[in-house]
Amino acid sequence: MPIPFLKWNGHTRLTGRKITSQEKRRADMQVGVVGINDKLADLKLREQFAKSCQKCFGPLQAVHEDHYFILLSTCNRIEIYFSSHDLAATQIYLLAILRSEIKEEFDHKLYSYFRVDCFRHLIRVSLGLDSAIIAETEIQGQVKLAYEKTSEYHSLPGDLHFLFQKALGVAKKLRFEIQLSRGMPNLEQAILQAGKRVFQPPESARLLLIGTSEINQKILLFLTNKNFKNITLCNRSDEQAWQLAKQHGTHHLTWSQLTLWHEYDWLIFATKSPDYLITQEKIGRYPMSQKLMMDLSVPRNVEPALGEYSFITLLNIDQINGLLKIGYHRMTHLLAEAEQRVAHAAHEHAHRYAAKKQLNMSSLAFRA
Repeated sequence: MPIPFLKWNGHTRLTGRKITSQEKRRADMQVGVVGINDKLADLKLREQFAKSCQKCFGPLQAVHEDHYFILLSTCNRIEIYFSSHDLAATQIYLLAILRSEIKEEFDHKLYSYFRVDCFRHLIRVSLGLDSAIIAETEIQGQVKLAYEKTSEYHSLPGDLHFLFQKALGVAKKLRFEIQLSRGMPNLEQAILQAGKRVFQPPESARLLLIGTSEINQKILLFLTNKNFKNITLCNRSDEQAWQLAKQHGTHHLTWSQLTLWHEYDWLIFATKSPDYLITQEKIGRYPMSQKLMMDLSVPRNVEPALGEYSFITLLNIDQINGLLKIGYHRMTHLLAEAEQRVAHAAHEHAHRYAAKKQLNMSSLAFRA
């Protein structure tokens, strides 16, 4: 009886038996994603998702029996990447948990991708093609941090490691080669333009940055380069804020002194706090001058009711992103090239990965 051979990509490998169609499917990346973003859901629903997903699928809760999860939560999107031997069952399990946590109807606002489509989606996300601010760079660091945090606590399956490592690598390579961010409007510019509408000149405003997130650090660098002198930093970790303030020659406010927020004209919030840092009940305690508050956080740091006061201009992340809907039509050719190259890279790397897995399975079958 002739010994079966496996043909793959032009090469022939000796095997002990033929690989079944089910095994061939298992050779594909066993990964999927369920997500919600600013294009499909309003800020209120995204806040509920962010809190529930952090509770149920955060780094410490990333393994549920045979289901493995990595949570990516940003101001514009909440996505749960997962891996298991039965992706459909994992998706059903995941949605059941979310339905028990979130009472509002949300199923029609979700998107899902599996296997190579999930891989392509994560490359697009990491490259900034799926962001409210096209080609923004913060997302790459956020994707990396989500992956690394979960990896610290759990031994993840190889498919999830491949998904995140390769998606980040491809996105970094394409970002450098295409130079997509050149000419694109960015968040810092939108923030400055909003400031100019309230303060004349904006450099005269007393500015308080709450949180030392990557977004706030970029805003700080941008504004100091624009000759803003009266900037103060406040962060839950006082040491981190103090070091950053020292580096940029700005002021530092301890977290316990955040009660002095009313002394500042312009406040920019970008923290991971699950609760409001500024609430309506605190307004009546102090005499107030004109204030601009920018809440870049999801969940929000500022109670939305503060926006009803005549002396407060309160902008959330969706409203700020709305200021950026300019100039993208000039970049159509670059965006089209980026999409084409993302699709090609996703299929090429997924094919190679599946081939490697199948050869490993054939080798094990032969030895058996």
